[in-house]
Amino acid sequence: MKTKKNLVLAVLSICVLTISLTFALVDALVPLDVWTHPLLNFLFCAAVGFGIIAMCLGFTKSLPWYFFLSTVLLGLAFFYALVQYIPWWICVLIVVVVWAIFGIMSFMKAGNQTEDIALNKSPDYKTFEQRKAEEAAKKAEEKKTEKPLPEIKSFKDKD
Repeated sequence: MKTKKNLVLAVLSICVLTISLTFALVDALVPLDVWTHPLLNFLFCAAVGFGIIAMCLGFTKSLPWYFFLSTVLLGLAFFYALVQYIPWWICVLIVVVVWAIFGIMSFMKAGNQTEDIALNKSPDYKTFEQRKAEEAAKKAEEKKTEKPLPEIKSFKDKD
């Protein structure tokens, strides 16, 4: 199951790179004048694609690291896309708002995990007594299933 998820993630990453590279090459060979430079267009497309993938991973795995990564990538992509049309200081304000929205989403989706672990409210948390009881039950089960060793007679023993 895990390899299937990794395969899907790898295919999506290859698709993002392919689309970004195709867009950059088309912009370089046939001047589309979409933005300033084909290399920057490649970086924009890659940042948007990987930002969306990281956001989806953040929601599915509930890990704040993916939310942070998607925030940085999509914020920079928004800045690059908007700086062509509006003043740079408005772009900075928009990027800060986008970062704040992603930060709030990160806390809402993944922020309670750390608090639950710290306050021992996690469903996986077990007290010392519970772990000791489980260990004792496991050892008792092993003793029940343990077969006695066969008796080995030596040549010196006489019957």
